[in-house]
Amino acid sequence: MALPSAVVVKISSEAAGYVSMTPVARRELPLAELVEKILAVTGKQPQRIHEILRRGTIVSDGARFRWQGLSAEERDIAELLAAFPDADPNRSFAADRCVRVVLRGARTTIELEREAALRKRLFRRRGYWDEMLPALTAAGPVYRRYSYRDRADVYECVVDAAVGTKLREKAQLLAYSALAAQVERLDYDVADLYVER
Repeated sequence: MALPSAVVVKISSEAAGYVSMTPVARRELPLAELVEKILAVTGKQPQRIHEILRRGTIVSDGARFRWQGLSAEERDIAELLAAFPDADPNRSFAADRCVRVVLRGARTTIELEREAALRKRLFRRRGYWDEMLPALTAAGPVYRRYSYRDRADVYECVVDAAVGTKLREKAQLLAYSALAAQVERLDYDVADLYVER
């Protein structure tokens, strides 16, 4: 039996607890959109995707999605997944399409969106992004994976002492003082760079 083009889905918050109740929304989702949510959790694993479609439930981004289980043939799943990109380790890093940088350490995660990091402080000619991205690009980002949740290729680079010093020194360029304080004070040694295709 062929898969439908759209699925009626019940969506509820995973924040609902024993005492509190949250409303359940009923929506018709295109099948491709539902599969994209599944891919964000599973990656391109046909067997797992087949099982989740058949079972009719998944938790993604803090919400539970439920639908009447779908039966599908292997070729149906393969056709469905062919429309989504694959990881491509041969892709070169494209700084102009980088949309987010996540600085990571043992107990630290600092997310820097391009728009926020490009914002200039008053009387400044350059934004933090203009200093950070060239420093990270020079450190040699290495391809790691494709993120279906972010619709982006993820590159990783080591933030050595020299790069870390530069990122901390230039943090005052950030328009948001709380974010600048995190970049200056917290420990991080790796940067994940998200590049849209």
